[in-house]
Amino acid sequence: MTYQLSASYCARYNKSKPPLPYVPGQEFCINPHTPPAPATGEVALSYEGHRERETTHPVDRCILHPPLPGLTGKGTIRLKVVGPVRIGDQHSAQLVTVHMVDKTLDISDSIPTDKYLVAKLYDPLYFDHEQDDVDPFRYTDLAYSHETAAYRLLCPLEGSVIPRYYGSFTLELPIPNKRTSRSIRLILIEKVPGISMQRLNPTNYTRSDRQNILKAIVDAESMLYAHDILHRDIHPRNVLVLDSALRRVVLIDFGYCGIGRTPSNSPAEWKAQYLPGVPISPLLRWDQGWGRHANFHEWIDWDWQTWLEHCYEFTRASITEHMRSIWLPKIPPISPPPRPSASSVCFPAPLPFSGS
Repeated sequence: MTYQLSASYCARYNKSKPPLPYVPGQEFCINPHTPPAPATGEVALSYEGHRERETTHPVDRCILHPPLPGLTGKGTIRLKVVGPVRIGDQHSAQLVTVHMVDKTLDISDSIPTDKYLVAKLYDPLYFDHEQDDVDPFRYTDLAYSHETAAYRLLCPLEGSVIPRYYGSFTLELPIPNKRTSRSIRLILIEKVPGISMQRLNPTNYTRSDRQNILKAIVDAESMLYAHDILHRDIHPRNVLVLDSALRRVVLIDFGYCGIGRTPSNSPAEWKAQYLPGVPISPLLRWDQGWGRHANFHEWIDWDWQTWLEHCYEFTRASITEHMRSIWLPKIPPISPPPRPSASSVCFPAPLPFSGS
């Protein structure tokens, strides 16, 4: 069923947001920032949020709802925007290519000055304030706190199946025509020399090449899970494909991942059942009954289960009955979805949820 959206403040009064500030040539000064613990709870818009959305300009909403505090550290970096990666209104985060113009002595030398980086800015002002079901401030708080926590836990995988991570920061952005500023949280990561899988045409690849890419995805996701991170949004848009035998794919966007294999408030006995830190065979977690491969159906023209068992037969001896009871699907296996005929299917990004 489709419901008509209520009109936002900007739609009601024909108002607009300030121009997007993350444009080539723009410079910003940022400070190190220690994030809060991963946010939990719902991101659905409350009744009060509905009313506020209809009666208050998005800029004023940002002033009313600053990001979760964390801790601002010493030191300053001056960044210059080089170009867009993904910018514009109605995005949950803004991504731009940047380079470091200058830094104070307090800043670690581990951040490269001779390479372009990607800045991911969690700016709720340019979130979609037109939709009336999501709280943009809760959403960006959750994304920033989860993504930074994930990168810290996945430190051993940096530069392989995930980008190199250069830390979390905060930016004080002046508000046009107001004597105040607003805080924007951001992270700096490696600019990976890859292409989003969503932009690639699977028909340009042989079956062998596609199988190699899919195996690299399964391997990468399994490495994340071995470090107790559940990605939750393994989709072509979050997979970068590289032209390298040593680094075939890189997974991105950990804003809505599960930190740990069970919810953070789970009893210790339940957490122990999920064997934290123990690698789990893809024969269980990527069994076709879970449907994890479904987002890649345009790339798959072979029997998934047969192929999976052939690739990961060597892991079968590591599987215990307890592992089967936890990770083997308890529903009848599903058939792979049919391949689309002409149009490309685009799946919307899922909203975050509190469980793992």
